[in-house]
Amino acid sequence: MTRLSLATLLLASTVAGCAGGPPVTAGSTPRLAAYFDCVRETGGIAISAHRAQSGEDQPENSIQAIEATGRAIPGAIVEIDAALTRDGVLVLMHDDSLDRTTTGRGLVADNTLAQIQAADLRAPDGTVSDAAPPTLAEALAAAGRVGAIASLDLKPSSEAATVALARRVVDEVRRARAADRVILITYSAEAARAVAAMAPEMMISAGLDDVAGLDGLNAPQILAWTGTREARPALWRALGDRGVEVQFGTLGGSPRALDRVYAADGDVSEYRALFEQGAVVIATDTPLAVKGVLGVELVAAQRCPR
Repeated sequence: MTRLSLATLLLASTVAGCAGGPPVTAGSTPRLAAYFDCVRETGGIAISAHRAQSGEDQPENSIQAIEATGRAIPGAIVEIDAALTRDGVLVLMHDDSLDRTTTGRGLVADNTLAQIQAADLRAPDGTVSDAAPPTLAEALAAAGRVGAIASLDLKPSSEAATVALARRVVDEVRRARAADRVILITYSAEAARAVAAMAPEMMISAGLDDVAGLDGLNAPQILAWTGTREARPALWRALGDRGVEVQFGTLGGSPRALDRVYAADGDVSEYRALFEQGAVVIATDTPLAVKGVLGVELVAAQRCPR
């Protein structure tokens, strides 16, 4: 996808995308930016729960997980995945299909909302709940009830598909009047620029390997995703000097995922080293373990207004 075609898609979204809420101005700074600045400046930490889960008994991308995590972790970020049904409704689902996480079958895109909500969610421990996959609107409402920030993953099947999905998600967030408590996750520089311009009132997660990656972006709007493999304190300091907060992921299904590496010897104090080297957001499959190590820093973050 070229920059020109992305710009064309963006123009269309700008014309049509504000119906769900008040108009916004390009170049404005999201209200949530001041919160993350405060967390960094006061020595706080934010914890992002992968797929919203904080326990094996919670189905991923579920209202149960969102509410349990939000209650357990003050100021939690709940990372959730948006997908479109056949009849054009945004629901939460990580995979393309229903098979792994629900009692349903088939591709999300091939099922209507009614068909998807006839399925029950399945937790990692094998428990089948009596709850169906929620809509994005329901998930945003649940996050609001527990004071959580919703980090909305825009899966990168292609640049055009990411931007098209972002347009629908942005409209839904505006209808819910939830712009002050969401982050939009992108995976490429092109998508980050397009989505940031589409939704200047919302925070954007953008993968960055250097400060040059900020070119064309409004730095206060950006949370820098810096990977999952190793700490990069020099980069983290450079981004902090530009007023950009750093995210680092310890999550993942690989045996080399740092959540698993840290837990192997029963001592997970390594999370503190990440904080001390400059990570402001730790994205994890084990948010309660991070809370156990960085509880004082979570309390510090609670002093930051949202």
